[in-house]
Amino acid sequence: MPALEGPQRALDWGERCRHRLVTTAYTALVTEGTWDEADWAQLEEQARTVTRAGWWIDQREAEGTDLPELLDSAAEEDRGTENPFR
Repeated sequence: MPALEGPQRALDWGERCRHRLVTTAYTALVTEGTWDEADWAQLEEQARTVTRAGWWIDQREAEGTDLPELLDSAAEEDRGTENPFR
């Protein structure tokens, strides 16, 4: 996963929240659910685009099965960009 962006004090917390949610989602959707590795790979690529630490912190109470919907609704400002003029 790429490094997160945001205030220094939020970075570690955001990483922990992201790890927990992604791990929980994998367990619910792939291990215990009906998704295959190809489905998961698409979701993981989508998760990699959300680099704002605050977004992951805001989702800390979410269920793993909610991750696809949450990622679909992530705003443009939650997604990283290589454009320095954004």
